[in-house]
Amino acid sequence: MQNSILLTGITYFIISYLIGGFPTSAVIARFKGGVDLSKQGSGNLGATNVARVIGRKFGIITLVVDALKGFIPVFFAMKYFHFPVLILSFIIIAPLIGHCYSIYIKFKGGKGVATALGIFLAVSPVAVLIAFVIFLMIVMLSRYVSFASITSAFFMPFLIFYRLKNLDFFYAAVFISLLIIYKHAPNIKRLLDGTEHKIKI
Repeated sequence: MQNSILLTGITYFIISYLIGGFPTSAVIARFKGGVDLSKQGSGNLGATNVARVIGRKFGIITLVVDALKGFIPVFFAMKYFHFPVLILSFIIIAPLIGHCYSIYIKFKGGKGVATALGIFLAVSPVAVLIAFVIFLMIVMLSRYVSFASITSAFFMPFLIFYRLKNLDFFYAAVFISLLIIYKHAPNIKRLLDGTEHKIKI
């Protein structure tokens, strides 16, 4: 592997991390009068809690921006740069790490679902469509967004491998899936305790 390609890949990884780390919910919370999302609702910094605490419109804005944080760097890396697949597999995970552990807010962050959605849209839209159908079915049946997110994340690596037949992308998807599930640990505990928030349909 040429040193210039490796250096470019490392630089792109860092930039992707910084883009992913943009604290959308924190910026919106400050715009809305300094709401502390960590102490309200579920305590999460993601779109669902923004919608719950600040309003559905701002939740949708958070969802879209967080998804774009994942989509834009990965899409450009895959379409306009000639990175080897191994380097691409690391770039794919960079925005999610940035979102979950943002340098801008003391390495705190959300649970990564929207950002992972954007990443996977750039990698395989068909896999995302299948996962989205799974997500909607579980939400409609259970009314638990967290449970639907965890289940969709679990299936995503297998959908990516089914579509792309590439182990490097599969391993990257496994990392993303495990990180999302790990970040949902409090939700898993509440699901087991029967105290998890349900959404109104």
